[in-house]
Amino acid sequence: MTDREKIIQVFYDYEDGGLVSLDLNKILNCLDETLIGIGIGEQGFVTSKEDVRQVFTTGLKNNTDTKHSLSFEQIHVLIHEEGFANLCAKVIVRAEKENNVSISQFLQSLTLVRRGKDWKICALHASSPIVTEESVEAYPLKFAEKTLQSLKEKIGEEAYLAEEQYRQAVLADTVAFYIINFSKDVFEKCQLNGDLCAFVEPQTPYEQFICDKLPQYVASEDRAHFLETLSLASIKAAFEAEKKELSCEYRFLCPDSSVLWMVTTVRLITDVVTGDKKGIMYVKDIDAGKRRELEMIEKADRDVMTGVLNKAAFIRSVTDSLLLSTGTPAFVMLDIDNFKSINDTKGHPAGDLVLMAIAGILKDIFAADGIVGRLGGDEFAVFLPGTHTQDALTARLEQVLGQVKSIKQCNKAPSNVTCSIGVTFCDDKRSIEEIYKNADDALYRAKQNGKNQITFF
Repeated sequence: MTDREKIIQVFYDYEDGGLVSLDLNKILNCLDETLIGIGIGEQGFVTSKEDVRQVFTTGLKNNTDTKHSLSFEQIHVLIHEEGFANLCAKVIVRAEKENNVSISQFLQSLTLVRRGKDWKICALHASSPIVTEESVEAYPLKFAEKTLQSLKEKIGEEAYLAEEQYRQAVLADTVAFYIINFSKDVFEKCQLNGDLCAFVEPQTPYEQFICDKLPQYVASEDRAHFLETLSLASIKAAFEAEKKELSCEYRFLCPDSSVLWMVTTVRLITDVVTGDKKGIMYVKDIDAGKRRELEMIEKADRDVMTGVLNKAAFIRSVTDSLLLSTGTPAFVMLDIDNFKSINDTKGHPAGDLVLMAIAGILKDIFAADGIVGRLGGDEFAVFLPGTHTQDALTARLEQVLGQVKSIKQCNKAPSNVTCSIGVTFCDDKRSIEEIYKNADDALYRAKQNGKNQITFF
């Protein structure tokens, strides 16, 4: 056997005696009579075989049900000419009890001295152990387990302090703050700033609480989105995808019946001590900023002159509505008759007044149950979801024709403005392009047939 092989065998025997066979004689046989120092858990360095004997005897557990096994990686040996050698290696400990397994690992560094043909350990140091999987005690000796637990508590405390700093940073402008253990499906902590949100007792089930309180606090149109984002299943999926944060904006129902825009954000963390999946959840009032944002979007979607949707926004809204519509929706196109003549004879300001008046008529008659837009120039459109009959729709459109004829300019007498209307009914098999074309064809026939009338495709 070569010196390298002898050194590695001493290393194997020492680790086996301490972590598998629990054989004190095997350990002592690996040690030199003169010890520089052996690092043993929180006891630090011991410098005699008698010290090793006492520490080992004190550390033994009465636990014969757990089976331990070892494997080794990255073994490096350096032999010096003066009769000394160094060995460094990774030690992997597997503890198994009733099919429950703990796997941990640490780095071991040894100094050995040559004694005749043999090699003996005169100094040893191990890194702090790292648990990669844990459900049973990792080590058969108490001092090793104590070291591991102390390390985990230290790391856990440092992690907690980091999260506490984060909590303090976000708490200043939050409505509510919660800590949730998603692995156990329970709230652990609740802190409220004001009386808008509900207080939650520790150990309250998270999923049940969310579902119970949803109708009370979240507007009906936002509830599906809220659950889709923050349900227990969605959060667990986010952990699996290694996401760090989830966020959901929604309309919040206040106790005084007012509505505020809120955002609920969950920062996803893993407890370093227990391994549980947890979340720091906080609720913020974003009402002022959100309303400014929506106002800007609204302005971008509106025709500046008439206040109805511009063409792009109208087509987008109709396309979205078609995806949800059932029954027989209707698509209406309206064009002012002889509009160029109005601009040429009375000037563009007069023409602008007519456009604004017609937009107002369409909003008054259709805005409650439809979508009104300006397609460009003197052309307007209305989309009516739901089910509509030709007779009922004709009656409403005749109101439009009548009110258009009564348009006044600058409080003068009616200016004999008329319009032509084309209508098509929609079904779920038609695209917006086809619907648009059919309504345009109907409008063209209304123009060809004498104007100031309603034509159905």
